[in-house]
Amino acid sequence: MSPENDRGSTAPPVPGPLAGYRVLDFTDRLQGPLGTQILGDLGAEVLKVERLEVLTPDGRPVDRYRTDDEGRLDLDYYRATFLAVNRNKKSIAIDLKTETGREVVRRLVARVDVVYENFRPGVMDRLGFGYAACAAINPGIVYVSASGYGPDGPYAGRRGQDILAQGIGGLAAANAAGDDRPLAVGVPIGDILGGMNGATAALAALLHRDRTGQGQQVQVNLLDSVLASQLGETLFFLNGPAAEPRRETEMQAHPYLPPPYGYYRTRDGYLALPSGQQLAELSEVLGLPDLSLDLRFSTSEARNLNRVECDRLLEEALAARTTAEWLELMEARDIYAGPVHTLAQAFADPQVQHNGIIATVDSPTGLIRMIGPPMRLSKTPAGIRASAPLLGQHSREILGLAGFGSDEAGQIIDSGVVVEPPVGASGRPQERPS
Repeated sequence: MSPENDRGSTAPPVPGPLAGYRVLDFTDRLQGPLGTQILGDLGAEVLKVERLEVLTPDGRPVDRYRTDDEGRLDLDYYRATFLAVNRNKKSIAIDLKTETGREVVRRLVARVDVVYENFRPGVMDRLGFGYAACAAINPGIVYVSASGYGPDGPYAGRRGQDILAQGIGGLAAANAAGDDRPLAVGVPIGDILGGMNGATAALAALLHRDRTGQGQQVQVNLLDSVLASQLGETLFFLNGPAAEPRRETEMQAHPYLPPPYGYYRTRDGYLALPSGQQLAELSEVLGLPDLSLDLRFSTSEARNLNRVECDRLLEEALAARTTAEWLELMEARDIYAGPVHTLAQAFADPQVQHNGIIATVDSPTGLIRMIGPPMRLSKTPAGIRASAPLLGQHSREILGLAGFGSDEAGQIIDSGVVVEPPVGASGRPQERPS
């Protein structure tokens, strides 16, 4: 791997805090894979159990490292997401419909610390690897189940998906602009939070297991994660006089917070203004009469009642200058303010570059760039040891971890119960032909 910055581009010089722990990963899509990737970034050895053939949501065989005619990585969003949430993992492709395949998994369950799955409730039980079955093999197992809506209840059998959870959990309505049309968050936030919650819960369960010897089952789901993301808003709604959250103006970033709090149009772009604490100073910079002395805006309650007029006055004043010009004036007065970037602008931002969050990682098609681990640990750093694996790339190695000798592993692979990718002319594994 070729380093680009101080975080994530290469394997860290010392083992991560989870070095020595193993995770058996039965996850797919985003919520589950992100959870296991976080554990992998922190040093755990993640063994990804995959089907013999993996299909995209529209039924096409997955080619994770497709290249164009010039050998460059050719991505669509599905492939990009897979590569983004499956680094630091080893892949074994197994036919779980066979007794030999199930025996491979049973041996692996006995040798790992965590089993992590995100099938619909009941699927792992039907495969023979639900929590009870795995705990019978390995009583200290931490078993994480990530679902759409929870393990039981009226929605348990439904297909879980991010924007469904955003809709059911009220987040899309709370995210609506002034016209009240529900609007999904622009990233799969339920999956992302579900992955983070699952990893956090797995770490807590491992700590408990290491203290007591007792394993346990962990449950996380998209719907609960969406609702938990609105913790302050929901407490206010459930216990106070709050009405349904409503923004009223498109620039408002939060339905319950008074202006200025949001993204306001300037001459050439947008400016983030997150606080009314400096309303007098902001009024002076904008060339407005002191809004803090205006009874319509002098208190947060008053501004909340007069959002539309307050936001209108701010945007009309901001139209006189560019975002950069306003930032220079506001930073000189230490006023809360910031730019609103596109992705290209975000990656060019000096603070983003200083933080070193972008990693350059070697892959079967050469170097690829991705976001590295967002956490910093001074003594046991998180890091990227490997890009996302090819399907079955580590099948032979994982069979060895399961206790199969080299001859036995070869026989299992030759039988087709477990597959591995072919080796290309360069001696490196490559995509299996679809």
